[in-house]
Order: sequence, then structure tokens, then C-alpha cells
Amino acid sequence: MLLRTESLFLIVVVGLLLYGWKRLPGAMRDLGRARRILKSEAQALRDDVPLPKRRVVEARPEDVVARRDGQAGT
Repeated sequence: MLLRTESLFLIVVVGLLLYGWKRLPGAMRDLGRARRILKSEAQALRDDVPLPKRRVVEARPEDVVARRDGQAGT
């Protein structure tokens, strides 16, 4: 998801108003740390889920139906 310049500017201004100039780097660092933790936990959840087993479908030659000119035949 890409942020437009106006949206990014608005986020920075709101951040400055809420946290102040001196506390903003620490808040961004904490936000980045929380993002990394969330990303690693989501990956761990994906790794815990087992993949479904693949099904193999076998067909004999007589099971296959050939089609010619729009008509079914064997």
C-alpha cells in the first residue's frame, strides 16, 4: 500500500502534535519494533499450519473420453 505525499505529511504532523519533537524518534522506533514482532508472529502462525496433502488422481486409458467435432466418443 503506497501512501500519497499528503497522507504521509498529515501523519507526520499528527505525530509531532501528539508526541512532541523529542519523543517522536522513540515512538517510531517502538512502532518499528512492534511491526517486526507482529510480522514474525504472523510468519510463525503460517509455519505452524500444516500443508494439505496432495491428492493423486490416476486414470486408466479407458476412462479417458476423446472429443472430436463436438461429439463425445470413446
